Amino acid sequence: MNIILLAKNQPIVEKLLLGEDMLPFLQWWLVILILGIIFMPLSGLLFSNLSDKGYLFSKTIGIAVTGYLMWMLSAIKIMRFTTVSSIITVGIGLILNLFIMFYFKRFYKSSGSTKYTEKKFISTYFKKENIRIFITEELLFFIIFLIFTYIRGFKPEAYGTEKFMDYGFMTTMMRSDYMPPQDFWFSGTHLNYYYVGQFVATFLTRLSFVDVSLGYNLMLMMTGAFAFVLPFSIVYNLIIRYGEKDAKRSRVLAGIGGLIGGSGVCIAGNMHYPIYGLIIPFFKNLTSEVKSSYSYWFPDATRYIGYSPETNDKTIHEFPAYSFILGDLHAHVVNILFVVTVLAILLSWLYGQADRYRDTKTIKEEVFNPQIIMLGFFIGLFHTTNFWDYPIYFVVSGAIILFSNMIVYGFKRKAYLLTGIQGIFIFLLSQLFALPFKLQFDQISASARLVENHTPFYQYMVLWGLPIFTVSAFLIITINDYVAKMKTKRKKKKLKSKLRRVGRLLASYMDSLSATDLYVITIGLCAMGLVLLPEIVYVKDIYSGDYKRANTMFKLTYQAFIMFGICFGYIYIRLLPYGKGIVRRIIIGISLFTFCLTLLYPTNAVKSWYGNIFDKKGYEGIDATLFMKEDFKDDYLATKWLIENVSGTPVVLEANGYSYTDYQRVSVITGLPTVLGWYTHEQLWKSGPDTTDDTVSSQLNDRGSDIETIYTSDDISLVKELIDKYEISYIYVGQLEEEKYEWVNHELIRGLGEIVFENPDTDEYYYRTYIVKVN
Repeated sequence: MNIILLAKNQPIVEKLLLGEDMLPFLQWWLVILILGIIFMPLSGLLFSNLSDKGYLFSKTIGIAVTGYLMWMLSAIKIMRFTTVSSIITVGIGLILNLFIMFYFKRFYKSSGSTKYTEKKFISTYFKKENIRIFITEELLFFIIFLIFTYIRGFKPEAYGTEKFMDYGFMTTMMRSDYMPPQDFWFSGTHLNYYYVGQFVATFLTRLSFVDVSLGYNLMLMMTGAFAFVLPFSIVYNLIIRYGEKDAKRSRVLAGIGGLIGGSGVCIAGNMHYPIYGLIIPFFKNLTSEVKSSYSYWFPDATRYIGYSPETNDKTIHEFPAYSFILGDLHAHVVNILFVVTVLAILLSWLYGQADRYRDTKTIKEEVFNPQIIMLGFFIGLFHTTNFWDYPIYFVVSGAIILFSNMIVYGFKRKAYLLTGIQGIFIFLLSQLFALPFKLQFDQISASARLVENHTPFYQYMVLWGLPIFTVSAFLIITINDYVAKMKTKRKKKKLKSKLRRVGRLLASYMDSLSATDLYVITIGLCAMGLVLLPEIVYVKDIYSGDYKRANTMFKLTYQAFIMFGICFGYIYIRLLPYGKGIVRRIIIGISLFTFCLTLLYPTNAVKSWYGNIFDKKGYEGIDATLFMKEDFKDDYLATKWLIENVSGTPVVLEANGYSYTDYQRVSVITGLPTVLGWYTHEQLWKSGPDTTDDTVSSQLNDRGSDIETIYTSDDISLVKELIDKYEISYIYVGQLEEEKYEWVNHELIRGLGEIVFENPDTDEYYYRTYIVKVN
């Protein structure tokens, strides 16, 4: 009610931090809040073992389930993708959760009740201490979301790097009734890429009743906020569990650890900036008579190997903070809120297994478990959002499930057998959930190869030395503590005999670990494996030559960074306030100090990219198309006409260009398909197991040649033939068309139909801007 009253009082809204953007911000936040409330029963079922009952994850689960449901119903042509349909899917989600709350007796099992009622659910879920953490986490999410959105308002444009592609996905889906949408850069075909992450963004845009130009940035900054608060929740629950004997102290330390974990995932960079942006310039100025100001360019932290110094092995090693500052709503970015949700489900699963130590269940109970089912759902979802995360989190899930089964069943055959069955079940479920996508998707060609080049050791340490050192130190300390427990001669003899049987020794060590230690060690080792793997193999894709292992390193190490960030939050609290021994505290203290230096990365990056964010005069708003008004004024007016006057997805011809250029601004802004778009992107999307690079290039080149013919030919019959071939409804002529082709046959083009838009103000320039509706 307060939100509605605030919305009615527009002057008050506009005086708030975001100005006129505050209302769409509140609409978006309110939708996420409602989805979270609706999915509390399901999240309570999945996270009953966690102290905060998975409150924040109810939001991401709500987004994932309703978004997937809308996409799936659209993909199988049962329901059109509209705002009304989107609301209906939320209603279906509500019915599902009411069913869980009223009828799923296992939901209340943790309380020890033998008779389940909705009143008992409410009284248990909404305890006073639970409500306190719910409010705290909601406020944290709201504040971070608000601050991130404010910063984004200083440079909101969907322009540069991958933004044209990401925004184009959203605009074309806003025009699409069914999925997959048309390929807006290759008319007559459907989009053959992992687009469901951007579909979720478009879905939330519809639910929020905001324009897609605002939805792009709201989705981006919401993901950034989740990248902080979700790791916060995981680390909070880890420390609460570890320090449960002193609940009051553990809550304070859990909050601090949560902030470290959230910062480690969302705000921290690697050690490149502290070394090359702070330490080296400091010592240079210290030893030089002439003081100089060193200019550090923040993308250098993601383009280090192969670039400084220049070599023939150029790689990419991005991390979330860079992504949110840069502003690309790419597949790996959108999927952050879902991969961290998987890590939380695995934590809750591990807690549940640890709590029933040696208390076995039937195979059916172990397999048909809500957490196992949701793992299958999310891993299947990754097949549609960001495929690299599909194998990564299948393996991570397998590792944690295996170790948790060992807690219950020991190192016995049943533990391995059960893990295998659960793994097969998760795989089959994931394939089932991904099936509507796979039926309409041509697999992009890829194969694994051994690497030929390796990262120099010093560069490897600059990028990943800190997390590897910290996780390794924690592992060594836990091993040392385990050995220290075996001090008596009798235990020493047992240890010596076990040394001959490594398996039993490992079993004994794992059995000695707390559930929290085991979880952090597992994801820490998985992260270390992910940063090591690109030094052994790479996946061959369209990137070749100096860049052949760039994409492999990028996608693997990005997920490693997320897992390392969570590890930081737990390890620093576990070994400093809770730890023993001055030496280990000094070692971890040095690591913590070094980690704090990585948190300075955004201070440079934000200033470099957004300017002075403390001067509100620089705030431009969160309209992603704002750059069109300033840099492409004529195109802005023309695309505005197309948006307001053209429905459906008729083909609009515009000049094609290479990737990462200004070409394709019409198709991107309007969502209308064109004959050919960014060349390299289409080369990737159209590459498959049944096509060769030459075949794809030939198709692209033929289209490019046909476009040039339409714009420049004197042969009206040939031009009309090509127009019919590609079913072109509109021909766009503007500045870039004039620049690309030395001579545009305006007389022929204008005679092809009705001139529905023309900007006479461009007559004084060397180009014209007009749109012809073809007869």
